[in-house]
Amino acid sequence: MQLQLPSSISVQDFLDHYWQKQPLLMRNAIQNYDFCLTPEELAGLACEEEVESRMVLRHGEQDWELRHGPFDDETFTRLPDQDWTLLVQDVDKYLPEVAQLLQAFQFIPSWRFDDIMISYAVPGGSVGPHTDTHDVFLIQARGQRRWQIGNRAKDPELLPDLPIRVLKDFEPEQEWLLKPGDFLYLPPGVAHWGIGEGGGCMTWSVGLRAPSVPELLGSLAQYLLDHIPEDAHFTDPPLSPQESPAQILPDALATVSRKLDHWLLDEDLRLRWFGCFSTEVKEHLFIEPREETVQQAQLASLLTREPWQRHPFSRWAWSERP
Repeated sequence: MQLQLPSSISVQDFLDHYWQKQPLLMRNAIQNYDFCLTPEELAGLACEEEVESRMVLRHGEQDWELRHGPFDDETFTRLPDQDWTLLVQDVDKYLPEVAQLLQAFQFIPSWRFDDIMISYAVPGGSVGPHTDTHDVFLIQARGQRRWQIGNRAKDPELLPDLPIRVLKDFEPEQEWLLKPGDFLYLPPGVAHWGIGEGGGCMTWSVGLRAPSVPELLGSLAQYLLDHIPEDAHFTDPPLSPQESPAQILPDALATVSRKLDHWLLDEDLRLRWFGCFSTEVKEHLFIEPREETVQQAQLASLLTREPWQRHPFSRWAWSERP
């Protein structure tokens, strides 16, 4: 499967001029792919206990309601005919045919991807004008959705006291109506608002991971705490009597810095940490281990005797170490 970029744009052009820089609309960009998932099947997934789902309803100009799944059949029978949308996360983890869509994006490192979220919207259904901190590819699978695009959010202020992040002031600068097969790329920070039109609107959102710097630092700190030996302690530099015993002298600070840098600047340790971080699965997608442990000596015969495949919840990445 390949993404059908406009004839005037190569993959490198997209990465150089659009990736994390500006939106790009592509008509009929997804070809030879069957968006087979129906609204009824998506609703069925939203009724499963282990599947993350939510529903957003709009009751007025500034009145938004958020409901979390799992839902039941009765929930859907009581919904109004307009102004609501259903969103289901990680559909690619449960349906292999959905995961195949990721093959179209192999020009981006696979460990950067988070999930494929699928939304269904009745007329007027949306999650309101908002910005994302990550890149997203929005693919229209069924029906039609109208997208209004601002530039970078001029005013990040949100409507107060709402369960979802809705921009208080949104000024659209562009507007497009997406039909099945159309594709819209949005970089982080671009304000956007997608509204379902007609019936049976389904949008597949391919989202990427964008961890915050505090999240990265927290993960690295915990990894170091788990791997630095407990017998590593501070030791004094050469001492001389000092006039003010309470003063922290530059030599002491330099000693502390060297001790910390020994671990913080260890490239092999950081590489191991980032490999763990980038392949860590979401908490609700925890993979139960096999009841019977496979010994290393058994692997060669097992790999030649039985077909194997990657667990759909797992994340894989590799790198060269020094």
